[in-house]
Amino acid sequence: MEVRILKGTNQIGGCITEITSNKGTKIIIDFGEDLVGDYNIKKQKLEINGLTNHKSKNYDAVFITHCHGDHIGLVNDINNEIDIYIEEKTKLIYNLTSDFIGKTPILRKTKTFKFNRPILIKKDIKITPYLVDHSAFNSCMFLVEADGKKLLHTGDYRNHGRKGKIFLETIKKIGKVDALITEGTTFSKNVTKYKTEDELFSDSIEIFQKYDDILILQSSTNVDRIVTFYKAAVKTKKNFIEDLFTGVIASNLKNIPNPVASYRNVSLFISNKYYKKTNPPYFVSKYVEPMEIYKSNVAFAKDFCMFVKPSMLNDIKMLKNKKHKLKNACIIYSMWEGYKKDLKMKRFLDELSKLGIHEEFLHTSGHADIKTMKLLEEVINPQIIIPIHTDNKEVAKEIFKNKVIDIKDKEKVII
Repeated sequence: MEVRILKGTNQIGGCITEITSNKGTKIIIDFGEDLVGDYNIKKQKLEINGLTNHKSKNYDAVFITHCHGDHIGLVNDINNEIDIYIEEKTKLIYNLTSDFIGKTPILRKTKTFKFNRPILIKKDIKITPYLVDHSAFNSCMFLVEADGKKLLHTGDYRNHGRKGKIFLETIKKIGKVDALITEGTTFSKNVTKYKTEDELFSDSIEIFQKYDDILILQSSTNVDRIVTFYKAAVKTKKNFIEDLFTGVIASNLKNIPNPVASYRNVSLFISNKYYKKTNPPYFVSKYVEPMEIYKSNVAFAKDFCMFVKPSMLNDIKMLKNKKHKLKNACIIYSMWEGYKKDLKMKRFLDELSKLGIHEEFLHTSGHADIKTMKLLEEVINPQIIIPIHTDNKEVAKEIFKNKVIDIKDKEKVII
């Protein structure tokens, strides 16, 4: 089989992988937009002949690993005649996110898949999705088999989240492969071992005990972290308050703390801005009005932790002024620190500092550390390794030695 990394050999996020069999069957894995900061690329509309061109069709299927925008964000640009395979909850979360940020959701028909069940494309390429630990719900890696060869595409993965226990079992089931395409987000950080979510829970207890009121700034799609902070709130007897976006995401997933499912001491806060939101036009009737019954002013009567967004600055000021809260308070920043480069984020954190709200950093990566990457290599024992989703391939060469194929975007590799 032939492999081309159309985008992603020297950048984090926005990766697109093309795989072609000897018979000409052609698939794509992931079709995402570039992360914040890649302005030189982001301003250009991505055109791939036969994929985004709706007058021709040169591809047989597109597979999406998970719901993060840098892996799925350009999905609406794909030719409507090309099958797109997306896990059911991945599509749901992406569409909910799109409604909240004013982006067009996936309206076209797509195909879903089940983990561990192979999909055959033109009786030529077999793709098997496997559930993998990542900071996005129901993320997956793909085993691709064609022309008597096996290739594993990891997508984004790790071994230290709440699904980390399945990692070794999964890669043992996959067994030896001929080639590995692995994300290398942490190559530039060269981290041997990240903290686990359980270790993060222990750290959060200390912070929750130090402050009366806790504001939490994290991705609403990072459900592992929602669970971590909920457990800390229960342990320290604080009321748990989700913002509207977090509440909607959590209530649409199974066994995630949310006010709809009557979890203990869980309620909702709806920012005033959402009552005025008109894009999409159904936003208030679909998301605000049905969730209003889960609001609770009583939740602020005692110590609490609440999920917030940078757009909620006026709401936070209202809490401090009208409800006389946030006197001994902090904001836990629980995301990639690179997002602080964004001017809106910087302004938000600066304004909270002026209000006397202390900042605490508490985070663990959604990506594999060096120890996990070495474990993966040891178990599946590939002949060649193609690092993507990285801005430092030199570290990959140090870790995987002579197995690394150093290629540029659009260069071909024959497996």
